[in-house]
Amino acid sequence: MSLRHGVLRGAVSLGSARIAMSLLNAGSIIILARILSPDDFGIVAIAMAVVSVIAAVTEASLHQSLVQCDAPTQEHINTVWTMSCVRAGLIFAVIALAAWPLSLVYGDERLVAVFLVAGLGGAFMEFYNPLLTMATREMRFGPFALFQIGQKAAGLGLAIGLAFPLGNFWGIIIGNALGAVFASLASYLIIPYRPAFTLSRVREIWSFSGWMSLHQLCETINWRFDQLAIGFAVSKAELGYYSVADSVAVIPTRELSFPLRNALFPGLAQISGQPAKLRKAFLEAQSGVALVTAPAAVGLALLANPAVDLLLGSRWAAIVPPLQLLAITYAFDTFVTVVRPLGMAMGATRFLFLRQLAALFVRIPLILGGLALGGLLGAAAGRALSSLVNCLISFMLARQLVSVGVWEQVRAHGVTLTSLLAMSAAMIVSQAVFPSALADQPLLQILVLTPVGALTYAGTALMLWRVAGRPAGPIREMLNLGARASDFAVFWKPRRT
Repeated sequence: MSLRHGVLRGAVSLGSARIAMSLLNAGSIIILARILSPDDFGIVAIAMAVVSVIAAVTEASLHQSLVQCDAPTQEHINTVWTMSCVRAGLIFAVIALAAWPLSLVYGDERLVAVFLVAGLGGAFMEFYNPLLTMATREMRFGPFALFQIGQKAAGLGLAIGLAFPLGNFWGIIIGNALGAVFASLASYLIIPYRPAFTLSRVREIWSFSGWMSLHQLCETINWRFDQLAIGFAVSKAELGYYSVADSVAVIPTRELSFPLRNALFPGLAQISGQPAKLRKAFLEAQSGVALVTAPAAVGLALLANPAVDLLLGSRWAAIVPPLQLLAITYAFDTFVTVVRPLGMAMGATRFLFLRQLAALFVRIPLILGGLALGGLLGAAAGRALSSLVNCLISFMLARQLVSVGVWEQVRAHGVTLTSLLAMSAAMIVSQAVFPSALADQPLLQILVLTPVGALTYAGTALMLWRVAGRPAGPIREMLNLGARASDFAVFWKPRRT
C-alpha cells in the first residue's frame, strides 16, 4: 500500500471515529449544560486539569514508540505494557497523595474525593492494548478507531446517565472514570493479547519516549495552564463558563485534526530516511490539514452567538466572547499540527520538547497578564496570542527538521488564509445585510450563514487552485477522492429492470 493511500485510509477510519466522538461530545455538552450549573463545570475543570498535568508528568508516549521502532518484537510490546502498568500505578498514587493539599489550595474540601475518583480514570486513560498501536503501524486503523469511539461513548454515556439522578458534578467525574476503565479493559477484546511482565526493552523504548515525556508534560501545561490559573483567581462558576467555552471551541479542530495527525505519524515514519520525499509530504500534509480544519474553527467563532443561544440556552450567553477567542486559538494551531508527527517520525523528540518549552515560556506570561488586565476574556486573548507565536516557533522547527523555510510554509497556507478571509467577509456582510430577518432566530442564522460561509470558502479555494494551474496537493487529492466516491456510488446504484 502506498503512503498516500495508507494515510488517506487511516484518516478516513480515524476521522470517522473522531466525527462520531465529536457528535457524542457536542451532544453531551448540550445535555449536561442544561442539567448542571457553571459551578459544577468549574469543579470538573479543576479536577481534569490537575489530573491531566499529573498524568503528563509520567507520560512517555509508550505506545507511539512501537510505531517509531524499526523492528518491534513481542518483548517490545510486553515492555510497553509493563511500563504502562507502572505508569498507571504512579498516576493514582501521586493524585492520592496530592488530593488533600490541592483541596486546601483551591479552598474546596469536596475536591479530595473528586481528585481520587478522577485519578482512577486518569490512570486508565493510556492503559490500553498495545496491539492497537501495532495495527496502526501496519496502516490498519479500524481497531484503534473502535477503541476511541468506545472510550468516548462509555464515558459520556455514563456521565449523562449519572448526571440526571445525581444532579451535580459527580455525574461527569464518575462517568468519565468508569468509562476509561471499561474501555481500557475492552481493548483487550478488540485484538486478543496475552500480556507478560518484562522490562527487557525499556532502554530502547525510553530512547524515544524520554524526550516525548517532557514534550507531553509541556504540551499539557500549555493546554491546561489557563484553567489552573483561572481556578485561583475567579469563582468556580466563572471557571465553569470558561471551561465550557473551551470544550465547545476545541470540538471542530481537534476532532478533524487528530485523525489526520495520528494517521500521518506512521506514514511519515515510513519515509523518514528519504529527505526529499519527506519534505514534500510534510508540506502537502501541513497545508492540507489547515485547509480542512481551519474553516471549522473560524466558522464557529463567527457563529458563536446563535450557536450558544440555540444549543446551550441563554444562561450560557457569557461564554460567547471567550468562545470566539478560543476558537481562533485552535484555528492557529491547525497550521502547525503536522510538526508533531514529523518530529516523532524522525525521532527528533528533543526538538519537540524544546518547541513546547519555548511555547510555555511565551504562554504563561501572556495568559497571566491577560487574566490580570481583562479577566476571563483577557486570559483567552493571551492564549490566542500565544498560539500565534507558537506558529512561528513551529515553522522554525520544521525548517530545522526538513529544510523548508518559514516563508515557504506560510505560502503553502496561502489558499487557506485567503479563503478564510473571503469566508469571514461573506458571513459578516450577510449578518449585516439581513439583521431584522435573522434577529432572535438563532436556528435561522445558522441555517443561512453556514452554507454562505462554506460555499464561499470552497469556491475561493477552488478558484485559487485553478488560477495557480491546478497543482498537485490537498485540493487535487480531495477532488480525486470525491470523484472516486462518485464512481463508487454510481457503480452501486440499483439498476432498473
